[in-house]
Amino acid sequence: MVSGETSVETSLTQSQSALRKVSAEYCTDAVKKGWIEATGGLAGFASTLINGKSDDETRDYAFRIGAKSDAPSLVLARIVSDAQAARTGLADVSREARDVLETGGQDSATRADVMSYERALVRAQMAYRNFQGALGDVTSRSDMDMDIAPVDRELKSFADTIDDARDTADGLADKYASLSRSTS
Repeated sequence: MVSGETSVETSLTQSQSALRKVSAEYCTDAVKKGWIEATGGLAGFASTLINGKSDDETRDYAFRIGAKSDAPSLVLARIVSDAQAARTGLADVSREARDVLETGGQDSATRADVMSYERALVRAQMAYRNFQGALGDVTSRSDMDMDIAPVDRELKSFADTIDDARDTADGLADKYASLSRSTS
């Protein structure tokens, strides 16, 4: 009987570790792939959230992909490609979060799980804003003569994935809160 309890406990810990791992990987990828800029600690992160972007335009996503200078077709293709990758990555993280939500038991949703998932969600929101900003930059150019409907569709799909992730994050937070109250 004890070994059965131990294997259940191990299974829950592995699931939670998987959520924290994929969340951390998503956050790292968002910076590595240039969707968002690396924050300067907590103060830099708060400033980015409040102000939307940093003062250093050379680190800005739109600048890095040449939204104001490169061929519009290349810029639009890059935005679509990046948005697809960001959407797919967030969907993978959300799948892990839903697995944690569906897991029963007293330790099924930890504070670390909630925080790591919310961190990935915030990075996704930052990336989405950067993609929108780059789209705005390229569409305001005088040489822009392309249909942006495919880009709009992909950004809408990413926005929908973010909305679903918010619901999942709320569910995780509620589950953690209810478990915390029951153990107090």
